[in-house]
Formats: sequence, structure tokens, C-alpha cells
Amino acid sequence: MRPEIVKLTPQDWAAFRAIRLESLERAPEVYGTGLHQEIDQPEEWWRGRLESSELGVFTACVAGDTAGMSGWVLPGGANTRHRAYLWGVYVRDGLRGTGVGRALVSATLAEAFTRSEAVDLNVLTENTPAVRLYESLGFVIVGTVPRALKYGGVYRDQHHMACDPAIQSTPGTVQAPVV
Repeated sequence: MRPEIVKLTPQDWAAFRAIRLESLERAPEVYGTGLHQEIDQPEEWWRGRLESSELGVFTACVAGDTAGMSGWVLPGGANTRHRAYLWGVYVRDGLRGTGVGRALVSATLAEAFTRSEAVDLNVLTENTPAVRLYESLGFVIVGTVPRALKYGGVYRDQHHMACDPAIQSTPGTVQAPVV
């Protein structure tokens, strides 16, 4: 199955809202944002996110149904805008391990690298399939944050991963975490 990857526009706000809220509902322990923070946002808020030139959101469609999403964003700080951030990666149950995530993240990275020199992300240390996917796409673990997320009274550690072609192409260089 080959997913169709689509970059969302402001007109796609309802589809974006639906898949984003689904991700926050089905995997609340994975994200730094809670469902309660986004569920009541108005149409203008969702459209505004998709209108921004500082952010890109992609969805994957399989057999006409939305199968997942992935996004990139440039940070607001003047001295960190050379590094984009990969966020919101989600693939529906039953489609994980089928190439949907790889297609989504690859498309997201391709656009992010047109706007930045490097891309960073955070991923739960226990999410081995995601860590392997990111490593296969050029990311390296540059640090681990203990107790980075807390959901339902349970703490979870996160790896901070970076894909920085300029540094990774230099033999013997070790990347430091971005703070």
C-alpha cells in the first residue's frame, strides 16, 4: 500500500483538526499537548496554523481515508531558526509498520530542509519502532531527558534526536543537545 501524502492548506483545516484531535485522544501520553488544549479551538485557530509560513502539516491518505499526520515548525527564537522541529507524527492503529510513517516523515523532512539547516525531534525512549524509523532517516540521539512527559501520573523519558547533515557528515563529530 502506497500512501498519498498531501500538504494541508487552510482550506483543509477540518481534516487537520480531525486527525490532530484523534492523535491527542488515542495517544495522549506521547504528546506534550493535551486534547483539552486544542479541542475547543475555533476554526480560525486551525486555519491560522495552516496559513503560517513557519509551519507545514502533511497527511497520509490510504484508500481515500486519512491515515496519519506529521508536521514541522520553525522556532520563534532568532538564534534557533536554523533548526526546524518535527512534531505531531501520528499513524493510525493498523497502519503502523506499513510505510505510512516513513512516507509522512520523509515528505515533512523534505520541506523542512528547504527552510532550515537541521531538524530536531523528541520521541519516547520506549517507542523503539519510531526511534528506528528516525535513525533510518538520518537522525541521531543527542540526549535523553528523564521524566520529560507526565501523563496519568506516569513519567516517561524522551530522546532528543537531531538530523543535521553538516555535522553528521564530519567524521568523529558528536552532536550536543540543543537547549
